[in-house]
Amino acid sequence: MLSETWQAFEGNTSEVLSQFPEPLMALARVETAAFVFRKAFPSEHCKGLLNRFYDRGLLYDPRTKPDSRPRVDIGTSMGIYGSDRDGFFEHAAQSHNVFQTLFEGYENPIQVMYETLSALAPGKKVMTAREPDGRQHGPAIFRAYYDGVGHFPHFDSARKRDKLITYQISRFKYQFSAVLCFQNSEVEAERGEPFLYQCPWTPEIQPHLEQRTFHEFARENDIPKLQVDLEPGDLYVFFTENIHEVPHVSGETPRIVLAAFFAMSPDDDEVFVWS
Repeated sequence: MLSETWQAFEGNTSEVLSQFPEPLMALARVETAAFVFRKAFPSEHCKGLLNRFYDRGLLYDPRTKPDSRPRVDIGTSMGIYGSDRDGFFEHAAQSHNVFQTLFEGYENPIQVMYETLSALAPGKKVMTAREPDGRQHGPAIFRAYYDGVGHFPHFDSARKRDKLITYQISRFKYQFSAVLCFQNSEVEAERGEPFLYQCPWTPEIQPHLEQRTFHEFARENDIPKLQVDLEPGDLYVFFTENIHEVPHVSGETPRIVLAAFFAMSPDDDEVFVWS
């Protein structure tokens, strides 16, 4: 049953497990909106790594280097490259090579993310998604959202929405996401903080997503929602089959996050993570 007091749960992984013995299933059953881990990654390491990204030309500063790209990724996006299977895995291999040295001298944020996911999936093995031939997906992806960029209400599912039946990630029943904030945009009221709706996707909802009338649908049906406020170093995990959105950011300072999808099934001892 959906609850009018639907909230995110904040705490460390031990506190999550004490409240939710099956954390991922609690998300899938819409018992809680998200798990939020404050200061999961050192904020000063966020700043140091971002400086490195700019120095290496992986990101651009619109104030000093004009660029037409509205979003910049460091990593391999399934949504962009997944239609070309060989090209996708070639790009993913390049991402693995980049990440091997990108974090030297700092704590590894991808490792922090995977350790958190492992704690939330007791008894299961969390790993980067891979195919039977051994080729791996990207482990995670940095996304920089520049002025005017965001995501309209949508849901994410390799199995239900994208129907990626040629990839192993489609074998799992439930899909989730982990997002680590690295930098907020400069406009406090419009910095792209995500909204989560207490509304699991159904085929009946799809027309409202396609026609971009979901906001009206949510108001008319009193669907609870909440906004997840994050500071650099904060990590949150949520069920991507709930409708969610990222409001468009404003200003010359991009919103930058490290993000990954992951999926599991109750009767499968593996959890696959990809970007």
